[in-house]
Parts: sequence; structure tokens; C-alpha cells
Amino acid sequence: MTMIPRPPDRSTLEQQQFLKILSREEALARFDAALFPRPVPKEARKLADALGAALAEDITAPIDVPPFDRSNVDGFAVRSADLSVAGEGAPVRLALNSETIHCGTVPVLQVTRGTATPIATGGPLPRGADAVVMVEHTQPSGLAAIDVRRAVSPGQFVSYAGSDIARSEALLRAGTIIGSREIGMLAACGIAEVRVARKPRVAVISTGDELVQPGEALAPAAIYDTNGAIVAAAINENGGEAIFLGAIPDDEVRLEVAMRQALADSDMLVLSGGTSKGAGDLSHRIIDRL
Repeated sequence: MTMIPRPPDRSTLEQQQFLKILSREEALARFDAALFPRPVPKEARKLADALGAALAEDITAPIDVPPFDRSNVDGFAVRSADLSVAGEGAPVRLALNSETIHCGTVPVLQVTRGTATPIATGGPLPRGADAVVMVEHTQPSGLAAIDVRRAVSPGQFVSYAGSDIARSEALLRAGTIIGSREIGMLAACGIAEVRVARKPRVAVISTGDELVQPGEALAPAAIYDTNGAIVAAAINENGGEAIFLGAIPDDEVRLEVAMRQALADSDMLVLSGGTSKGAGDLSHRIIDRL
């Protein structure tokens, strides 16, 4: 008599499921709900070390930039009223004051009616002067005078204090990524240190018995760990600080120890590997305990 084999007990074939299909919207909502956002830690950095960081607070300008009225050209500091009738055919003669103003020179003499003071580009405008005439529009007249062949208007070729950045002006807002332009603005205001958001430290763990790190010998049935390299690079690329902890074999105890330590030492953990179905997936059981 032929025996018909009994079907196997289906209870022994059941697999642990770690697979549930969600809509994109529901998946994003669950992801956001699970993030439990925390305040971003702040740290002070020297200006030279702040490139690429995000400002943690608003910054206002502590000074005017430039901090004084200064000349935009090489020429002579003058009173514009003295040159109202000056022209190519009717030059106006001005007596030269006995000082020359360069960058970093503090003017001593006042420009009075009928006088002018030689001044270099960037030099502070002396008292009494309200304009600068370019040297190209003048002609020496002896050792102590010049003939000016062109009229000037008040403020001509002068950068006034605060014309670039005014004191107490909002300079940069919190969240601004500091680039070379922002470094220049901060340096112009004499700011040597800023508070920035510390980069989030993200631990990265790959899982799998078959994983070998690039550079190591590839054993039979093994593959190189690409996930770890890709995830770590993406974290660094997007402003984080990746801490790659290597690949952990499919051992539940070892993996849980590694995950707990990673979370203790970092702000976030990114785990890759495992399966979405089957008894071989360890991560979801550990995550439930965490």
C-alpha cells in the first residue's frame, strides 16, 4: 500500500516579517515622527576654522565698515565749494597743506578755504574736506600749489563711514553657511570667532557575514562593503560628520552591543544590511529593544 506523505506543518514554515508596504506620505510621516529632534549643539570656532559651518546665531555688525570717511582715488582732499567754477579753460589754484595722507595715516591739518591736502587711495579724509579731486585733473603749480581743472561735487570719490556695512546692521542670519564671502564680511568687522552649529555625528554600521572592507583580501563567497563607504560619504557631503564603525557579522549580541555603543557616542545611527523578510534579519528586533 502506497503511503501518501503528510504535508509539512505550516507553523514551521512561518517567517518573521519585517515588511510592510506604506505610501510615500505615510512613510515620511512615520520617519519624521521617529526623529524626536533635539536642539543642535553649538560650538565656538575661530574664523579660520568656520568655513563650511552653519551659524548658530544672528550676527550684527559691531562697527562701521569702513570705520571712517576715506578716499577712493589718489588725488587731493578739497572743499567742493572752492572748485565750483573750475574747468579746463579756467583752473582754480589751491595751496597745498604740508602733510600727505596715506593709508593708516591720521590727518592732522584741516582743509580750509583755498587749500588742498594730498591723499592716497584709502586714506582718511581730513577735517574740512568733503570731496577728493583725482590727481589726473590737476597740474602742479610750483612746490606748494596745484591748479585744478575740474569741478567736484560734495562726496565725490569718498567712501563714507558705514557705507559698506553700518554699525548694528544685521550682518548674517543664523543658519547661514559660512563661505569665503561670509568670512570676508566677518573679518571686515573685526570678528575673530563665531558660534556655529556642531556637525551632527552620525555613526555608520554595515551588517552581514559576507562583507569585507575595501583593501582587504576577498574570501570565497564574500563581497566588498559598498554601503558603508557610500553612506559615510553622503553624510559628509551633506554637512554631517560620519563615524564609520565597519561591518558587523550577523550576530545579534555583537550587533546590539555595537549599536548601543554607536548611539552613545554619536547623535544618530545609520544601519545598512540585513533582509526585509526572514529569520536572518536581526536589526528590527534590536531596534525594538532600543
